[in-house]
Amino acid sequence: MDTLSRLLSLFSLRTSLDIRCALAAPWVLEHPASEPGVAPYHLIVDGAASVEIGGKRVELRAGDIVVFPQGGAHRLHAGPPEGATPIHEVPGPDLVRWKANHGSGELTGILCGQFVFDDGARRVLQRALPDTIVVRTAGRPDFAGLHALIMMLRNETDSARPGASAVVAQLSAALFALLLRAWLDEASTTPGLFALLADRRLGPAMQKMLEHPEKAWVIEDLAEACFMSRATFARLFRNVAGVTPLDALTQLRMAQAARWLAQDTRPVAVIGEAVGYQSEAAFNRVFKRSHGVGPGEYRRAARAAA
Repeated sequence: MDTLSRLLSLFSLRTSLDIRCALAAPWVLEHPASEPGVAPYHLIVDGAASVEIGGKRVELRAGDIVVFPQGGAHRLHAGPPEGATPIHEVPGPDLVRWKANHGSGELTGILCGQFVFDDGARRVLQRALPDTIVVRTAGRPDFAGLHALIMMLRNETDSARPGASAVVAQLSAALFALLLRAWLDEASTTPGLFALLADRRLGPAMQKMLEHPEKAWVIEDLAEACFMSRATFARLFRNVAGVTPLDALTQLRMAQAARWLAQDTRPVAVIGEAVGYQSEAAFNRVFKRSHGVGPGEYRRAARAAA
């Protein structure tokens, strides 16, 4: 299994496609800040739009995706905002909610949804992502799969044929991984987990930690896997990831432990051993430092919320 797939397998991520917009300029769509752990996204399927967040403006066109991993408030619009016509719900195939207006300008089609991170994903994945991600798929052969997925989502949403709900659910689940792949291919990421994934020099070390989090890794072993000296590896890793190799290992171990605590019935001590802690007390201490509560309390809360 490749590194990105293995990393994503550690976490639970829910996706939903909620709204289909058909808006004629001028229009304005205000999106308030999201709840913690929720990252809204918009797929432009027809026409064009502008998005504003934090004083920055980005122009979007058909085939573009914009995601707000930190859930920041933002505004989508087309045409002069002062002349915007009200947006309201309209009848349409019941797979999603439909919204439209009574503008007379260029039509923009948008699919709106959200990615919902579980606790472990919030602490590791969401924290490592920027405020805004924009991926442009039109005319990009290397992003052909992602572009096709967007168009399939539009077609299934608009037609609502038998099985459309199941198809949209499966396509939405694939959207996050394809989006991350495209972003990593072209982004100059800031130091963090995803910068580490994008750095081929350090990839072997990341792969080993993901494959065997239970091993008592030392920096020399990880450096050897990358064909580097200990000093060079440690320095490069810190510059790229923003943390030491052993800190990164601890993050991955705690993410795996949290998933197992929430999903299976093995005793806490067994799960601790499976992520590299021979002492239950040591595991409890590190887990509490990471998650704010001990493993037992975390498990009870996760099951109560399920």
